[in-house]
Amino acid sequence: MVNCTIPWDTFEGDIPNFLLHFYIFYCYIVCSVGLTCNVIVLWCVVGCPKTRPAVKVLLCALFSTTLLMCLLVMPFMAHVGISKVRCSVYLSAPLIEGMVLLYIILTEMELLFIVVMAFLRTVAVWSPQRHQVKLRTSVALLVGVALYATVTTLAVFWRGINIVTKLSARIYNCLHFLAPVVLTLACYLSMIVAVRYNKRRVSSSNHAALSGKVMDQATRTMLAVFISNLLLGLPHSIYHILPFDFSIIPYVIVHSIFYAHLIVDPLAFLCSSQHHRRRLLQAVTSCLNLIPYRPHTPSHATSNLPLYIMPQTSSQQPKNEHDGDPS
Repeated sequence: MVNCTIPWDTFEGDIPNFLLHFYIFYCYIVCSVGLTCNVIVLWCVVGCPKTRPAVKVLLCALFSTTLLMCLLVMPFMAHVGISKVRCSVYLSAPLIEGMVLLYIILTEMELLFIVVMAFLRTVAVWSPQRHQVKLRTSVALLVGVALYATVTTLAVFWRGINIVTKLSARIYNCLHFLAPVVLTLACYLSMIVAVRYNKRRVSSSNHAALSGKVMDQATRTMLAVFISNLLLGLPHSIYHILPFDFSIIPYVIVHSIFYAHLIVDPLAFLCSSQHHRRRLLQAVTSCLNLIPYRPHTPSHATSNLPLYIMPQTSSQQPKNEHDGDPS
């Protein structure tokens, strides 16, 4: 089947029907499930008494980008797929330009926030006695990452997503899609070395050993997010820097894999944190306890009559009155 044409060069060409329908359904699944998972993570982070406010700001910034991706970008991508199936569905060029720029900015912000968290976590693991990050520093990092991602994206694509040169696009992708992944991987490997070193160093006292366990728990939570994002985001980063002009089918496959991190990242964060799992379980249990229990009653009423009738005795039988003339 020949697909409809939309004003977006990336989606030029025909997509098999089964792949196109899967892509539409998949985008809606990522939208709904990812939205739920990211909202739960934000609720856990905001209400966690053990997390410092400075860390809460960075974690909320990280998962807010994935939340906006699920809320805005994924329905748009599903709509793009529908417009390839039904020619009556119209997509204007300004809408495509705006949503693609939003998608690029949010993706870049997410990767940069992961790099910032990885670097801060690495510093904390290697230097536990170092002063903790202050709230003012976290807010400054949040604003700086948002401004940098917005300004650099608009500076490169200000003439349009279909007009930018291939060389400029590849340089931009190397700096903002591949370099953050490489830096995250370097921090990830450095943290593994630091954790093993600190375990041997702090094993002399019980108090230090307890601190090492807490440190390992915090590190394990962020490492789970790093690993899931690395596995699902690396093919996407490599795809955008290769000097080849791929068809639409590899684009759909690679980006479908990349979209999965919108669900896997928050799930990895929740599953790797025992404290967040316990709070979520308590919240679910409390919600279930609020639902009133109504025992099942039969539709028909129970009869109050006796199950059998007592036979009448001779004394209880009524005396027959004989009417007639006496003899």
